Amino acid sequence: MEALRREIARRLGRRALFGEPMSRHTTWGVGGPAWCFCRVDSAAELAWLIQMAAQAGAPLKIVGRGSNLLVADAGFAGLIVLLRGDLARIQFGATAMVCGGGASLAKAVRRAGERGLAGLEWAVGIPATVGGALAGNAGAAGGEMMTLCRRMTLLLPSGDLRHMAAAELAWGYRRTDLPAGAVILEAQLALRPEAASAVLARREQHLRRRKASQPMSARTAGSVFKNPAGDFAGRLIETAGLKGRRVGRAMVSQIHANFIENIGGATAAQIAELMELVREGVGRAHGVRLEPEVERVGD
Repeated sequence: MEALRREIARRLGRRALFGEPMSRHTTWGVGGPAWCFCRVDSAAELAWLIQMAAQAGAPLKIVGRGSNLLVADAGFAGLIVLLRGDLARIQFGATAMVCGGGASLAKAVRRAGERGLAGLEWAVGIPATVGGALAGNAGAAGGEMMTLCRRMTLLLPSGDLRHMAAAELAWGYRRTDLPAGAVILEAQLALRPEAASAVLARREQHLRRRKASQPMSARTAGSVFKNPAGDFAGRLIETAGLKGRRVGRAMVSQIHANFIENIGGATAAQIAELMELVREGVGRAHGVRLEPEVERVGD
């Protein structure tokens, strides 16, 4: 790993941080150090990094805004990679928006509205990158990312690029079946022209509803569990009497039961324990085994 460290430091310079606490880069504000936390600015740079990590046998994880991630207190013994530079650009056509995989979803929502392009305003307030939102088919208020996607450019583990139409991919609730190990470099989203004032008004309406029903000001990772078929995880958790339940400084939100808040000083272990407590409680009360929407990273 020392040889890999030297090569990464030589090529990425200050964009590579060794032993960087992931608590600084997750919306929950928890997580121990990554062996290397780095930012890449181009497809060529990312392909090089993936190849170098593979040769060294080092695990590598692409992350976005750090939401939907529970990084272990012990950290991650590999590379955590953010897409920036050319990989975070947002460009527009008459009825389409082309976004790099690392582009901020919040920025995409805002800029689409300002340009009078409608269809993405339901995503306001979701802390994600466009690539991460597409990979997990993020959705809210009846909208889903993959219904807007027309095509995407992927980087395969081999270093090759693959251009795919969205119609070639299978997708469903909170999932998109990408080729194994593929990274979304760029995606085209199809939107529709509408008066900017109308789009922005609808975006603000969605944001008000989100603020009224979700703990937007708290440190959370978004929805913790997927909704089971025909029901809502939040309803099951609330009716099981679990709102407000705590483990250490982790608490099931009083505002929306499918959110777990770091109320100050929580650890990843406490959040993980509370997640299991909630799953067990819902299982006893309703006979339903909730499936986590949050991804666990590290040991």
